[in-house]
Amino acid sequence: MSVVGDEKAGINISGVNAAAGLSLYSGKMDIYTAVLRSFVHSGNKVLDRMRTVTAETLPDYAISVHGLKSVCAGIGAEKEREAAYKLEMMAKANDLAGVLAGNNALVNATEGLITGIQAWLNDLDSRYSKPLLPRPDRLLLASLKKHCEAYDVNSADNVMEELERANYESGAELVTWIKEKINESDFSAVASRISEYMEEPE
Repeated sequence: MSVVGDEKAGINISGVNAAAGLSLYSGKMDIYTAVLRSFVHSGNKVLDRMRTVTAETLPDYAISVHGLKSVCAGIGAEKEREAAYKLEMMAKANDLAGVLAGNNALVNATEGLITGIQAWLNDLDSRYSKPLLPRPDRLLLASLKKHCEAYDVNSADNVMEELERANYESGAELVTWIKEKINESDFSAVASRISEYMEEPE
């Protein structure tokens, strides 16, 4: 789905500085929207790893909260990014009491972010309806794999546009992940993941 024009002015998500987020991606709404979708998809998984903290799990907690800090920065959620940074520093300093004192507030705030982002995405999707397909087209994926192996950025972008013109009953997360990796110029990871996906049973 291409999102252009006045939609840039229509991002109203509590706790998200959309202008700051968009600026990280040169104002490209399609990319920012994909990042927001990824935040919703991955956010709950990160939070699940953060809900229970003990002295033994503090090192793992530091890794999880560092990841949350990064993804919050990537969407313009500055308050949560700052809170995650402070908790990361406490975890690295083995300050379990400090982590326990602030963790629930951060988890709850991030859950609110996820809810708000999902509501905005649902509204966006309702206004830009796309066909619902069973799964991503394998011929398009094979073509994308070839272009990524050749580091043909323009052709890869063109195939991504085709893939994003539909919603999928299964495989939607793959398309979002591929979009992120292409934005990061990690073409080898895309080619490898597509190969794995193509080997999976339909």
